[in-house]
Amino acid sequence: MSQTQVSVKRIVFKELLAGDRRKFEARSNNTASGGGARDLRFSPYSQFKTAFEEMFPHIDGKGIASGKFYWYEDGREVSKDAYFHPPTSARGNEGRIANIDKFLPADKIPIEQEGTVFILFIQDREGKVWPSFATENALLNEWHEDVRDMILGCHNSKKRSKMATSGFVDFELGSEFCNHG
Repeated sequence: MSQTQVSVKRIVFKELLAGDRRKFEARSNNTASGGGARDLRFSPYSQFKTAFEEMFPHIDGKGIASGKFYWYEDGREVSKDAYFHPPTSARGNEGRIANIDKFLPADKIPIEQEGTVFILFIQDREGKVWPSFATENALLNEWHEDVRDMILGCHNSKKRSKMATSGFVDFELGSEFCNHG
């Protein structure tokens, strides 16, 4: 993959399962007794750490990588601070983006009837990180082949349907990673 083929530096992706959808709607709990975390988790942390640190280059003393997410509202570019947290003692192998419901409204997620949905964190050549959603059908028909082939190749290698596909493709560093779980 040459850098001239794709106008982005890197893409981190994750399949959205039913529980992830609820996180964007700020109703992630499965029972009425608890609030539920709004974290989007990436495992294993050791694999995702470099990709997120490239996207969020400011690392504090606790290992939290910070940067910004960008998107458009009413035709205007807006941004908000975003953080990739290292593992906690309770989840020692997972990095996470906390409060994911604060970045993109649930109405931006394609409806379930459109099929498998992925969230993509796309870092452009300027270093800006743009969260986006793509369906499996959109990836097949609208995305560059390097992106399509990596994400769908990863997804199609999945053995269990209840495990989310996740990974990244880094066009700048020439690396990629695929995971199910």
